[in-house]
Amino acid sequence: MKKLLAMGLMWTVAMPVMRAAEQSFSKAVRAEDFSAAGLAKLSPDELARLDALVRDYKSGALLAAKREAEAAEQARAAAEARAVKSAAEAQAANAAASARAAKGEPAQPSESFLTKAKKVLVPAGTQVEVAAIESRLVGNFEGWQGKAIFTLENGQRWQMANAGSYYSPVIKNPAVKISPAALGGFWLTIEGVSQRVKVVQVGGN
Repeated sequence: MKKLLAMGLMWTVAMPVMRAAEQSFSKAVRAEDFSAAGLAKLSPDELARLDALVRDYKSGALLAAKREAEAAEQARAAAEARAVKSAAEAQAANAAASARAAKGEPAQPSESFLTKAKKVLVPAGTQVEVAAIESRLVGNFEGWQGKAIFTLENGQRWQMANAGSYYSPVIKNPAVKISPAALGGFWLTIEGVSQRVKVVQVGGN
């Protein structure tokens, strides 16, 4: 019996609290506070929006939304950091490749990239896929100076991509090979010359 009386008393006390929690904010505010806060100027729709905001705040919805926004911001910052790191790594790789190319060192590209690189411009201007072009230089070879132009017996003319100088004993009509470079462009290899050079095609006869 005592238990029943205690439960009844608790329910009697809890009911007003529950009703106050369910009551909207605009209805719960005292009339004088309602007017002093300027709420009387609000339309019914505006009051309903205010009540909804207060209700959401009480239920923790606003706090959850804030946490979601913070998590999204952290994810965005992490993605930007990864993008910056990837760009820096790519830039470093390109710089290293350029340094190797300047020294005449062969690159180590993937097979798929080599396959794409096997394209050269023929004199007619069309593109054909070949592994290399083999021909001979016209006349005697004594080296190169600046951005030298090499004329091949097949009518093609190739110019050094970067200026440089090299001196060699006279080689009469040496054999040459034009092969695709791994990171773009082409290598010119001359028979009897250990150093190869990057070249670009400048047309043909």
